[in-house]
Amino acid sequence: MPRPRINIMIMTQGEPDSPVRSYSLPWYLPRAAIVAGVSVIVLLAVTSALFLYYYSESREVDDLRVQLKSVNASLEKVDALQEELGYHRDFTRRVAGLLGISVPNFADSVRTEGPASSVVSSTDTDSLGIEGADDDGAFGGVGVLVTACPPDPNNRPRGMPLSGRVSRGFAPRHSNPSLRHSGIDFAAREGTLVLATADGTVEFAGEHETYGFLIIIDHGSGFKTTYGHNSLLLMKKGEKVQRGDRIAFSGNTGLSSAPHLHYEITENGNSVDPYGFLGR
Repeated sequence: MPRPRINIMIMTQGEPDSPVRSYSLPWYLPRAAIVAGVSVIVLLAVTSALFLYYYSESREVDDLRVQLKSVNASLEKVDALQEELGYHRDFTRRVAGLLGISVPNFADSVRTEGPASSVVSSTDTDSLGIEGADDDGAFGGVGVLVTACPPDPNNRPRGMPLSGRVSRGFAPRHSNPSLRHSGIDFAAREGTLVLATADGTVEFAGEHETYGFLIIIDHGSGFKTTYGHNSLLLMKKGEKVQRGDRIAFSGNTGLSSAPHLHYEITENGNSVDPYGFLGR
C-alpha cells in the first residue's frame, strides 16, 4: 500500500494562463519541521540558562579573587607588624639589661580565651597553694598577703590580694593622661590565686573591654575592690565573699601586655591608693 503524500498546488492569482506548480511532499515532513522547531527552542533555552549560570559563577570567582588579594595584603601587614613588635621587644630587653631591671617573658603573654562568665567553683582549687611569700607572708616590705595579716576592724580592705611584686603604682592624676592609673599592678605568674581582701558581696563578675575577666566586690561602708586581667573567675555576681576567699586566677586578659593583676580600691566612688592598704 503506497504511503500517503501531501500535494501542494500553487497558482498565480489574476493570471489564468500562468502554469500551475505542483509539489508532492512526504507525509512526515510537517511533523519533522515541528519537532525540529521545538528542539531549536529547547536548545536555545538550555544554552541561555547555562550562559547565565556560568556568568554568575564567574562574577563570584572574580569577587573571591578580590577578597583573596585583600586577605593577602592584610597578612603582609600582620607579618610586618610582627617583625616590628619583635624589634621593640628586643629593644626593650636591651634597655632593661642596661638599666639592670627585668622584664616579663612576652612569649608567655598569651591571652586566655573564654566566655564572659568564665567561673568555676572554688572547691575545685583546694589543692592549689600560694607561692612567693616569706614564711611570715611578707613581700619585701611592700605588703603582706591577706591571709598573713589580721583583718581591719571596720572591714576595710587589708593585705595583698596575691603573691607578686608591684609593677605599676597609683597615679590617677598624672600629667600624661595615658599614664594615669587608678590602682596598682602586681606582676605575677599567670594562674596565681587571687584572694579577696575583705568581706563583701560580688557586685560584678564578667568580662570587661579594658580589664578582661574582672571582679568587683562591695565591702560596705563605701569601700569596693576591683581585680582585673584575670584568666579565670571563681565567683559569680551576687555571691558572698569572706576575706581570704579565692576569687580568681590572675592572667593577661583585656588590654594587657604581660601577666599581672590590676588591684583597685574605691571609697565612696573615689579611687584611693591601695599601697596604704597592703598590711605593711
